[in-house]
Amino acid sequence: MTDHLVAFEYGTGQVWGCVKARSSSEISAMVPEVDVYDAPPPWMGSGEVRLLRERAVYLSSHALDSILHRRTPATS
Repeated sequence: MTDHLVAFEYGTGQVWGCVKARSSSEISAMVPEVDVYDAPPPWMGSGEVRLLRERAVYLSSHALDSILHRRTPATS
């Protein structure tokens, strides 16, 4: 798994995060609401990037659904 920087545009700004996934295309396919970045934007400092990486979530978890307030399928 690789860490990928992502941002969710909510109208008046962006929320940044880090997602662990096999590829950026895998993230885009599963979570089309977020933009995936190959590199941090110039304004983002190394400390901010480190903090995002420390708080990374796995794509396979329901964490992104929870963050984006999406409903997850009920499990039996």
